[in-house]
Amino acid sequence: VYEKGHLPGAVQTNLKDFGHSSAGLSDMLLPPEEFEMQMARLGISSEDTIVTYDDSWGLPAARLVWALHHYGHSSAAALDGGWDRWKEELRPDDTAIVAGGSAIFRVGTNPDVSADYDWLMAHMERADVILLDTRSQAEFDQGHLPGAICWDWFRAIPEESWRTSRSPDELLPELAQIGVTESSEVVTYCAAGMRSAHTYVVLRQAGFPRVRLYDGSWQDWSSRSCRDDD
Repeated sequence: VYEKGHLPGAVQTNLKDFGHSSAGLSDMLLPPEEFEMQMARLGISSEDTIVTYDDSWGLPAARLVWALHHYGHSSAAALDGGWDRWKEELRPDDTAIVAGGSAIFRVGTNPDVSADYDWLMAHMERADVILLDTRSQAEFDQGHLPGAICWDWFRAIPEESWRTSRSPDELLPELAQIGVTESSEVVTYCAAGMRSAHTYVVLRQAGFPRVRLYDGSWQDWSSRSCRDDD
């Protein structure tokens, strides 16, 4: 697909290059040293501003943005509407293959955008912590984290548009109705951290200052027997 057309100057990568299996869990975020190597292989340095995009409703792009935020690279954002909107608006494209090259990418740390099982066990009972399950209602009904609220990630997508998200004016009242407000510390999760990454980006763009992603998500929680789901 990339060879048939892409944004001018864009370098291609595959999200699978940024995931690995760990403790029986699939598609977990790469360890820091491996993440550095992947970014350097693409010719991306720590000083670069990074814009991600895809043609899959913004899911892979959002996942990479969260990963970059997790490793302290705040100058990263997903292109609103991705490749599909870019094409629809007849913006310039290119078919030239852009080689990666060599660069130095150094990861940092930003623990405020991530949650793991231990963090949840320590903080999930706090009144200001909201566990936002971004899977479908059917998945949610089959089991979820205790106290979680179901909000399907696709509810953020506007009808008949390629845009990544509806406007904050639409989203904020809807979320407030289910108890998710800007004063909340929101932890998003799904099956394996992909759909919840999209919601992470949506909430950040809507002005939520405290948003975390539970990378292990339901595959991690459901594999543990010490806590039953609701």
